[in-house]
Amino acid sequence: MITPVIREKKKLSSVRCVLCQSNTNSNFKIKKIGMSFRIVCEDCLKSFSDEEMELIHNMFTAFGGNFGLLSDSKETSYSKLKEIAEDYKTLNKDVANIENDVKTLHLAFLYGITPKQLVQGLNLLID
Repeated sequence: MITPVIREKKKLSSVRCVLCQSNTNSNFKIKKIGMSFRIVCEDCLKSFSDEEMELIHNMFTAFGGNFGLLSDSKETSYSKLKEIAEDYKTLNKDVANIENDVKTLHLAFLYGITPKQLVQGLNLLID
């Protein structure tokens, strides 16, 4: 007599977003970032343009971390934004050249501050 082999079906494991490292089972998209394809969650897709996703991914590939790693609340992110603005004001740095300040961009991303929020926040807090 032949008895069939019954295997238990495994649950679908979650996947991680390449930008924020959040676990997701659904509502993600596979995007071409750089030279390869990566999984991006729905929140990051809504928050970032394709260029911003590539910039953020490249920053974290080069320097480590993920988006929002060091922030647990909006207050923490805002206080870091204020700190960055104070540094810019003290050192008389030009906000228009923020895209060239790799260290500041990486720090902002770690605290969950988007490029748009960084520029707008610095413009408001410095003036």
